[in-house]
Amino acid sequence: MDYDLVVIGGGAAGMLAAGRAAENGLEVLLLERNDRLGKKLGITGKGRCNLTNSAETERFIENFGKKGKFLYGAVTRFSSSDLVRFFAGLGVETKEERGGRIFPDSEKASTVVKALERYTRSNGVEIRLSSRVDRIVTGRESGAVEGVVLKKGRNAINTGKVILATGGKSYPATGSTGDGYAIAAGLGHTIVEPRQGLVPFDTEERFVRDLQGLSLDNVEVTVFSGGRKTASGFGDMLFTHFGVSGPVILTMSGQITDDLSAGKTVEISIDLKPALTGEKLDRRLIREFAASGTKYFRTVMKNLLPNRLIPVFITRSGIAPEKRCNQITSAQRSSLAAHLKDFRLTVKRPRPFEEAIITRGGIELKEIDPRTMRSKLVGGLYFCGEVIDIDGNTGGYNLQAAFS
Repeated sequence: MDYDLVVIGGGAAGMLAAGRAAENGLEVLLLERNDRLGKKLGITGKGRCNLTNSAETERFIENFGKKGKFLYGAVTRFSSSDLVRFFAGLGVETKEERGGRIFPDSEKASTVVKALERYTRSNGVEIRLSSRVDRIVTGRESGAVEGVVLKKGRNAINTGKVILATGGKSYPATGSTGDGYAIAAGLGHTIVEPRQGLVPFDTEERFVRDLQGLSLDNVEVTVFSGGRKTASGFGDMLFTHFGVSGPVILTMSGQITDDLSAGKTVEISIDLKPALTGEKLDRRLIREFAASGTKYFRTVMKNLLPNRLIPVFITRSGIAPEKRCNQITSAQRSSLAAHLKDFRLTVKRPRPFEEAIITRGGIELKEIDPRTMRSKLVGGLYFCGEVIDIDGNTGGYNLQAAFS
């Protein structure tokens, strides 16, 4: 054998896997299709690299939904605290921010990429850049891994073990174009349809263009699919030139994308006054209008909403902007309260993979042993990182899963 192990993909998962294997005494070859390692890792966390999250194991797993239990063994054996200690040993100190998010002190993703590359090289990993893999070769009789063939190579690179760590399809400009799915499918593995994850959305409503850049803080957003509530969340959101984004939208984007893929009509309901019950909101409106007397309705709305949202809201409420506050009827007041508690938008589609932070879907979990990440179908084949069918919320969870 030329190598004990070939790792395909020099991202977060691939670099750590290759370095650790070499540290344990294996002859390791790391193949990366780009001209440098960690290209996608270098843009994570808006360039700051949200390495992990300090959440306790159970809560950490919850952030991956129903499939999270697959990760239990991995994150127990290599937890967020283990990762922090690992990077500290490489000279990368970290700090914790809101929501348990952990970043390098330098606030530069490049610090993390360079540290991982040093780690792999210092342990003797052979690295070949600009090396795109065409397929994994298996024995006719054994069905086990025997080698790897490059796109521009004639001869197989001999090895008895391969780790497939090619990533997903998000940010394809970084080299994540779904190569691993085709390679795994060619060996008989099932691929759960890749879909955008942690992604903004286009909406049907054109007025969102006028709201571009407007951020709504501490709102409650509920997702309705086919008229049925499927998700809800609390936090900040952002209007864009195409629709909606922001933390609370990204957190629920997986459910929204799945509902859209199922052909359902998807709406989001924004509660602009989540701290007030319907009854308390009505009492506040009564006070506002009583105190404003003959002032115009549009003038008083400044006490309730951001200025840029007022024209849209007035149109939806059906109340004339020049109507005097003391002339507003109880029915109009009730309608206004209803819109404040349930501001609806219709979701059209997720933004493309170029704008998705992660990929949902990938290699079917039932075909992978969660204790070892070994393929249950092909001897000597292993998987790690975004290429497998598991994804979590924003906040450092996905990178920790890749490292674990």
